[in-house]
Amino acid sequence: MRYCPRCGEENSDDAEFCKSCGADMTRPIRYTKPRDAGWGAARAVALVIGALLVFTSLGLIVGGGSLRMVQSNIVDGEGYIMSGVERLTSDSHAIVFEDIDIHIDADAGPIRDWLKDLMTVKITATSNAPGKNVFIGIADYGSAYSYLGDVSYDRLVGTDWKYDPWGGGFPDYTYSRHGGGAPAGPPTVHSFWTAFETGSSSETLTWGVETGRYWVVVMNEDASPGLDVDLEVGARVPILKDLGDVLLTVGVLVGLVGAAVIYYGALKR
Repeated sequence: MRYCPRCGEENSDDAEFCKSCGADMTRPIRYTKPRDAGWGAARAVALVIGALLVFTSLGLIVGGGSLRMVQSNIVDGEGYIMSGVERLTSDSHAIVFEDIDIHIDADAGPIRDWLKDLMTVKITATSNAPGKNVFIGIADYGSAYSYLGDVSYDRLVGTDWKYDPWGGGFPDYTYSRHGGGAPAGPPTVHSFWTAFETGSSSETLTWGVETGRYWVVVMNEDASPGLDVDLEVGARVPILKDLGDVLLTVGVLVGLVGAAVIYYGALKR
């Protein structure tokens, strides 16, 4: 028995026309493969590209969220990421962070002028010695060495700050003694300091970073030997929040594009 391709009526095997609708039973029936049957190369490529975009967006979102978390939850009230408090003692005339070298290539253009706005350093020192005022100063290498080159002081060397936002540890360091005598007068009588603070209580020095080679010096205000101070250091980088916002926004947009590529290029076909 044969069935009519138009109406489905049952006909004899040798029928040339359908007895019900008259359709030609001698013409071959052609079948067309559905367009969405199987996975072609184009759909596979769309799926791979979309997946890459989605995974990239996840990385951007995680990075941006981490920066926003640091800026919002870990910084202090003034926006600084601070270390823990470290008690430093020395029987010399000063404690020094030597050779802080901040360098930007001359062809960096406006970045050199923006550096102060990009990063600010904060140092807080509190004297534990009764009756002795504390002094914190930053000076260029040449001026600082001219003042302290023949003076006994302790250098903090091998510093390595592996910051733990929940522990707030101070940078690792070791002392290295530089031999000498007493300095030529108290530090406050000299005008070469790039920035300094002094006083009897907890003193905080903030400094907009500039290119150059610098020393950070902690002394008694009267330049007498014997130091006992609590020190805390940190930095403020305002661009972190803006960078975090950019990464989050770009991450969301890239994720949406990736999802659209997967849906329209691979699934909805």
